[in-house]
Amino acid sequence: MIINSNEKCPVCDRNFTDEDDIVICPHCATPHHRECYKALGHCFNRDKHSEGFDYTAEKTDEADSTVNENTQYYQPPVKESSKTVCSQCGAEISNGAPFCSQCGARQSNAQYKEYSPLNEFGFNNTTQQRYENDTQTIDGKSIADVAAVVRTNTEKFIPKFLENKKVSWNWSAFIFGPYYLLYRKMYKQGIVFLALSLITSFVVSGLFAEEIAAFGSFFSSNYQALYSNPSNELITQFMEIYKQVLPMMLITISVNLILRLIIALFADSFYRAKTLEVLDKVDRNLAEGGSFSSSLPMMERSSLSQADMKRLYLGKLGGTSIFTPIIAYLALDLITSFISHL
Repeated sequence: MIINSNEKCPVCDRNFTDEDDIVICPHCATPHHRECYKALGHCFNRDKHSEGFDYTAEKTDEADSTVNENTQYYQPPVKESSKTVCSQCGAEISNGAPFCSQCGARQSNAQYKEYSPLNEFGFNNTTQQRYENDTQTIDGKSIADVAAVVRTNTEKFIPKFLENKKVSWNWSAFIFGPYYLLYRKMYKQGIVFLALSLITSFVVSGLFAEEIAAFGSFFSSNYQALYSNPSNELITQFMEIYKQVLPMMLITISVNLILRLIIALFADSFYRAKTLEVLDKVDRNLAEGGSFSSSLPMMERSSLSQADMKRLYLGKLGGTSIFTPIIAYLALDLITSFISHL
């Protein structure tokens, strides 16, 4: 955006320079230093927004204007007229305003890229914004709130949640099994399927304990011969012992395949229930007098609105966790190794 060399930040009263990180108010286009905006917590001209105030920079010669290439944010689009109407309630608002001053609804404007304080906390809410004016609900929950919980890949899950099919196919769930459930923070379902897989392995291993012991003893005793130059007699002995443990392997593989099929078919249904469970929990806490500022102490000094804090809180409860499946895998491997040495 173009910043005149004599323009000043209204908070600190210092002139802007090429090196400054500048934030533009999404309501009136007043420029601020980012740190000044964060320290104040809102636009310097916030009290004038209800009057339709629109910031206008002081006129200077073209030669005195500089371009701040570091500015990553938005500038309201060139106005064809000074007024327009809200897409939701029909009230007259400033042309290019991101929100209606009467009902608060976000206005769709492809040229306008709004600064969001959520970005300061590493929360990219671009995918959620597309649902903010969507009036559809999922079991009484707004799609915007559902999208905030899902957080990633919303374009895949929201349509599935709306269809509400009990059975659907999820390739990621089939490939990664219980670890996919843990990745999507479906902890109860993930632990249950991991436990079923572990129990199956132990039960089948117990039923074929003698065959497994014989196979292990033979393999360790003839390891070098099997890999260097095995005789026909040694190969025959190996195949005979291998046939004894083959049923165990087939049973284990079959059970795990069945478990993965079940996970793949019901993962989306599980995830829908989990998402709604998170929203129900938050609604109950709010009804009992809870607040987002107490749930998120780090937000107390920030400029986040209650709506932004709710979205951030829902994203933390939902979203994904890459560390949980990794920890589960390492723990399962440790448990299996420990029990096998008993």
